Amino acid sequence: MTLGFMCAILPSLSLLAYAQNIEIQAFPSTVNFRENDLVIVCSITNPSQLASVFFIQLLKNSSTLFDDVVSVATGQTPPIQWKDSTLQYRASATGSLDSPSTAQLRFTIDKNRVICPSDFNVYKCRMSGLTTVVSEAVTQETTPITISYIVLALPTVIELPRVKIINGIFDTPKRQFSVGTAIMLTCQGEVGTDPSKTIRWCAQRTKEFSFTGFAQTPIDSEASPSGCMFTRSSTITYNLTSQDTFTRFLCESGDSGLCGTGTAIQYVNISITEWSYTTNNPTIDEGSSAINVPTTDGTSAAGTISRGLMRLTVLILHILLAV
Repeated sequence: MTLGFMCAILPSLSLLAYAQNIEIQAFPSTVNFRENDLVIVCSITNPSQLASVFFIQLLKNSSTLFDDVVSVATGQTPPIQWKDSTLQYRASATGSLDSPSTAQLRFTIDKNRVICPSDFNVYKCRMSGLTTVVSEAVTQETTPITISYIVLALPTVIELPRVKIINGIFDTPKRQFSVGTAIMLTCQGEVGTDPSKTIRWCAQRTKEFSFTGFAQTPIDSEASPSGCMFTRSSTITYNLTSQDTFTRFLCESGDSGLCGTGTAIQYVNISITEWSYTTNNPTIDEGSSAINVPTTDGTSAAGTISRGLMRLTVLILHILLAV
């Protein structure tokens, strides 16, 4: 009888000692990418069953294994110990083990530093502590959870336009060219979560009050996935004229219709060299009222008139001498 009574009691003690004491929660339960921070909290659910907590760990799925990300532990300085150095650069962690009722580990990635989709992974928590029932150490883990997310974000990343002279091999750092130069402008960046979206080009010339879109259709690359966004490049060609004394080009994505309303936008300024738009214009010689207009043989009208007057003067002198 005594043996049977003891056997009946021991399973009950075992169940009390190993009841689940750790839980994992994500806040919010579904993360809006680039709008919400990614927050994971490991906390104690039954503090009355624990005399003390030795450590709490957050683990992240890596293929078939779970790797330790960060932990809070007693007797360590500092109490927060990072194992994932990559996440340590982007995330923050706070924690306390002062008492089982307040023991907690909080892990946060700022919304502007969340990498999609790799941060939206499978996580679990682990704890170790001393039970109050039989005063023995116990280690427990939570059931893994998957961090769910929604991508509502608009594109924000786009590179500065690159410039290349047509038939050139490499991009050029030049931003000033002669009239008639044909250039190629290329822009690459995010277009959003829809792979059918493209990059739009607009331009604004001197004395124009706003940007206007290009009539020509750009040459677009195939959309490529980049995290939870798609990226692509876009290229236009342009022949510089005498009107391009200063022309500002923009490339953008995530626009709402009008030029310059994009959520991802970059500019490049292009101009023509000064001599290329002055050498063919009529000039006035300093100290003279004669206009130096080029003629078909390369001479000027002012020079032709001057030589004609000299010949007329010589002819009059010959006539006077003959008389």
